[in-house]
Amino acid sequence: MEWIAKKPRTDASDLEIRGKTIPSGIIEILAQRGFDTPEKIEKFFALSLKDLHDPFLFNDMEKAIDRIVQARQSKEKVLIHGDYDTDGITATALLVIILKKIGLEVISYIPNRFTDGYGLAKNGIDHALKENCRLLITVDCGITANEEIAHAENNKINVIICDHHMPKETLPGAYAILNPKVKDELYPFKELSGAGIAFKLVQAIGKRFGIADDEIYDHLDLAALGTVVDLVPLIDENRVIAKFGIKKILNSSKVGIRSLLENAGLKRNITAYHLNFVIGPRINACGRLRDAREALELFLTSDPGHARALASNLSNDNQLRQKIEKDTYLEARSMIDEHQIEKQSIIVLGKPDWHEGIIGIVASRLVDEFYRPAILLSIKEGMAKGSARSISGFNITDALSGCRDLLTNFGGHSQAAGLTLPVSNIESLKERINTLAVDMDKSIFERKGWYDLPVSFDDLNENFLLFLKYFEPTGMANPQPVFYSENLEIVGVPRVVGKDHLKFALRQNNQVFDAIAYEQAESILDFEVGKTRINCLFSIAEETFTVRQKIIMKVKAIKKV
Repeated sequence: MEWIAKKPRTDASDLEIRGKTIPSGIIEILAQRGFDTPEKIEKFFALSLKDLHDPFLFNDMEKAIDRIVQARQSKEKVLIHGDYDTDGITATALLVIILKKIGLEVISYIPNRFTDGYGLAKNGIDHALKENCRLLITVDCGITANEEIAHAENNKINVIICDHHMPKETLPGAYAILNPKVKDELYPFKELSGAGIAFKLVQAIGKRFGIADDEIYDHLDLAALGTVVDLVPLIDENRVIAKFGIKKILNSSKVGIRSLLENAGLKRNITAYHLNFVIGPRINACGRLRDAREALELFLTSDPGHARALASNLSNDNQLRQKIEKDTYLEARSMIDEHQIEKQSIIVLGKPDWHEGIIGIVASRLVDEFYRPAILLSIKEGMAKGSARSISGFNITDALSGCRDLLTNFGGHSQAAGLTLPVSNIESLKERINTLAVDMDKSIFERKGWYDLPVSFDDLNENFLLFLKYFEPTGMANPQPVFYSENLEIVGVPRVVGKDHLKFALRQNNQVFDAIAYEQAESILDFEVGKTRINCLFSIAEETFTVRQKIIMKVKAIKKV
């Protein structure tokens, strides 16, 4: 793997702002990300809730709020139709809470992955009809559901769409549409999550009904959870929602969130990492394995005992998900080894009764391991239902478009997609999609180790580490900075911890940092304490699971000197 600096080193110097000295290395990383003036840098470090945009900048927001006012005046029942992932669940909870707050009778519908499929479900609309709802609000879905929304409107159910996915060329005939990606939409930020758009509607409701800002901001915990876990770019308004929402999570008024933290052993210093890799998987697990309604119930309950029981259920689901994922991964690896599939540009694997809620995670693991796009298919009753994951530079949905005559259905974005096809077309799909990759630049399939900045341990002083914390929350478009350092001495006795992780310490210029290299336990065979020196790529984190806080290097790649 080639290690490459994201941009050439510049001659950046320290910068004085508000009496604080920002180190040159921090200034250089910020400049690489477009924060290249003192004003932009100050804005990066001094985020405020005042940076949230006016929700009424949405073209249809006034119309949506007027319809909600009408529903309240007419004492109509309202159905909130969500989705079965963290973004859809938190968005649903947000609206249920705030609409009940203003006196509406509200029910919710979370589709079942296995019986309803993805997006706005006809079953959900039929449920609204059965319950005599005259207003249906979608969250994290609906923008491509032209037929379903026509079905609702034909039955005198008005639909307000709150969605962040890309629309089709023809928009559905909804009463109002809140989606920043719609053509001619004036809202200034286009990358909100489903929970983010739900929060904008909540803000607008608060303004119209005179709810205090502080009470509205109390629900940023849900908005942040949906935003971070859905992997939208953590820039602009998303960064504001995530930053202040994570602060709310630590002291959440919701017993469900407190129970989740307690169950996961999280007590302080929660970051976007913990939402993505500790909390998010618990919320997603029940929707992957059975039904996501318990996750929604967790966020809505006010009973501490019930919340603890629900949080425990989600944790048990997640453990089962991990076992199924491991078994599926081992089966996939066996197939790859047996048929030398790793030599193909695109990995395509199918097996009867692979769990369709898990194959997307396993596809992601194969992408990480082989640095190849991967498509995994669950085969049942002559049809294959699959999940595709990709690498930078390879648009998997475009590739599937070149195979559309073989597919019953497909959709997604550049890095992830879903598809269905007859089992009889699987071999043709393998051949076709790999043929499409033949003429592509081969360097796309070569893993690269990108880093932001070369540093010595002398650079990692207290002031540098302080400003590094202000990059949080980190995620898409605002990743944790990655550093390159060389000629580091291994000290102490390296040991294997967890499943396959290597824990050790590194020294340079008489400074020592603890380090952990995830899934790199085999490196211990090359280490000689006191002799081995390495170059490495790493990020810096604060250990939060220990009583005493300390800095730890998260090593991404190692090269022996």
